[in-house]
Amino acid sequence: MKIPWTKTLVLLFFLAGLVPAKAGSIGSDEEIKDRLSCLHLPVAVHYDASIRENIRRYVSSGYRDSEKMLGRTPLYFPIFEHELKRMGLPEGLKYLAIIESSLKADVHSHVGAAGLWQLMSGTARELGLRVDGSIDERLDPYKSTRAALKYLKSLYNRYNSWELAIAAYNSGPGTINRAIRLGGSKDFWKIRQYLPSETRNYVPRFIAAAYLAEYYKEYNIQPEYPDYELQFTRTALIYDYISFKKLSKITRVPISTLRKLNPAYIAGYIPRNEAGNFLILPEMGMMAFSDYLQWSDRELRTNLPVHQTAEIVKDDAQKRVKVIVIVEVGNTLEDLAKAYDCTVEEIKTWNELKSDELYVKQELVLFIPQQMHQLKPARA
Repeated sequence: MKIPWTKTLVLLFFLAGLVPAKAGSIGSDEEIKDRLSCLHLPVAVHYDASIRENIRRYVSSGYRDSEKMLGRTPLYFPIFEHELKRMGLPEGLKYLAIIESSLKADVHSHVGAAGLWQLMSGTARELGLRVDGSIDERLDPYKSTRAALKYLKSLYNRYNSWELAIAAYNSGPGTINRAIRLGGSKDFWKIRQYLPSETRNYVPRFIAAAYLAEYYKEYNIQPEYPDYELQFTRTALIYDYISFKKLSKITRVPISTLRKLNPAYIAGYIPRNEAGNFLILPEMGMMAFSDYLQWSDRELRTNLPVHQTAEIVKDDAQKRVKVIVIVEVGNTLEDLAKAYDCTVEEIKTWNELKSDELYVKQELVLFIPQQMHQLKPARA
């Protein structure tokens, strides 16, 4: 039988070592086991054929989808990591969103689940999210993450096992309780046979997703990152109504980009909310919005500080300089107060904060000692 010339070339390149691993073997069991042992996961890793098969799908047959998914990690992993740290939960839980949504904030499933964490509308409402004709907070990266982690934490408190909590997140506590009764154990790996096939494979998929996120470079997988304006963003809380049409005019950010960054506002506007709604904008768009608020519309309430630099003020002790600081993963008010030689109460007063909770990419105004301003950059 004559071999097509294209297959002949692939074979020659493979033998020469020029074909990336994603087109060939995924590695030996021992190689995979060694890598898995280095992962910091909240679950016990029982390596078996199902985990290997899930890894194969990610790094071999489905590598193109993996490249697109990994390209979205800069958008959402910082949010997950910050909220996990704030709630005292294992950082490895962030990989759960990979198997839930492939990190697509606006995705809907055939059974009605939606968002990064694939919450059902009933569960979402029980967790305090708003789901109606104008807004679906399951699609909000910040609010849905807080709700999903709250739910996961409650499941862990119920079972005292992250394997069972993760499995229950997939199929519900009733299914897990039944498997525990039938198997006479609370060890996921021992009662796995009593679970539906999807849930039986859910923890192995979680482990494989973590493997992909940590070792994709070993397979020459190249993340397909989104456009600059989608990657480098700032976030603010908005308390009053504003339409996407008006936002686009103010910020010069296309409505299509506003929708990509803020998929929760399905009716094309941010509704009024005394607790605040999150608005995500490209960096330059947020600066334009801040300038607009400063000079044109003082009635629109937000927590966005005015972007002025090197404004020197005096207190009783020393000269201080007004700067804008961007909240990064893990930052707390205590950390910032210590780093910038001020107090928590001062930061809360300067920014009219109603609680101690901070969120990633939030902008804060600080008045730092003039000498410190000369030593460190004003913006993170």
